[in-house]
Amino acid sequence: MPNNQHKTSLCIICDNDTRHEQASSFAADHQLPLLNKQDDTFELQLIFGDERIELYDRQLNTSIYVDFVSGALAHRQQFGGGRGQAIAKAIGLKQGKNPEVLDVTAGLARDAYILATLGCHITLVEQSPILCALIEDGMKRGLENEQSAQILSGQFELHNQNAIDYMSKLDEQQRADVIYIDPMYPERKKSALVKKDMQILQRLLGKNKNDGELLDAALNCARERVVVKRPSHAPCLTETKPATSINSKKTRYDIYLTKSS
Repeated sequence: MPNNQHKTSLCIICDNDTRHEQASSFAADHQLPLLNKQDDTFELQLIFGDERIELYDRQLNTSIYVDFVSGALAHRQQFGGGRGQAIAKAIGLKQGKNPEVLDVTAGLARDAYILATLGCHITLVEQSPILCALIEDGMKRGLENEQSAQILSGQFELHNQNAIDYMSKLDEQQRADVIYIDPMYPERKKSALVKKDMQILQRLLGKNKNDGELLDAALNCARERVVVKRPSHAPCLTETKPATSINSKKTRYDIYLTKSS
């Protein structure tokens, strides 16, 4: 997801000796206060806990974290419909064809992981160091599980960088077949858990204002296509119209073909 300067108060929490060096280094690198217990002064708190790193929202009294081993992602991997699902069709997955995908709005890496389970090599770019910390922590735990390790060890590559800057520096050989964009969009009526996830990300990242620049940069970088994820009834990301769209129950994937394709 695109990152913007936000005004939400944020701190690092760590009361774990084994995690203290990691938490201290992260706090220093990003000029964030480091505390040894939760403090109501801060709206968002990145907690370096015994089992995982999670981002806690004081107002919602809940946390988000990345889990490639169990929960919703594991269920979706097993029962999500494989290559028949809308996202796989939008990316262009076909028998004998596993496109390389650059996800320039990695977020919590959910869609990226699903595409990796279907055989795509995924490069993720996420500007927010907070979200990158969550993804890296999820990858570390995922590499300790035999099933998810097979996917993460060979299919996942993460960069903490501005997406437009990243794409501008790729040469012809480094460009991906498909660039995937899942921009921040206004919250819709969904389940309570998804709604809270989205609220936390919106509070962390703020509203994105460079959608047009991001799409233009992606169209200049992708070999074959750019896929933009949208709510099913939302307008297109910009005035540029997609070549076609693929719809699922709640989501639409707008497909923009590059000039070379």
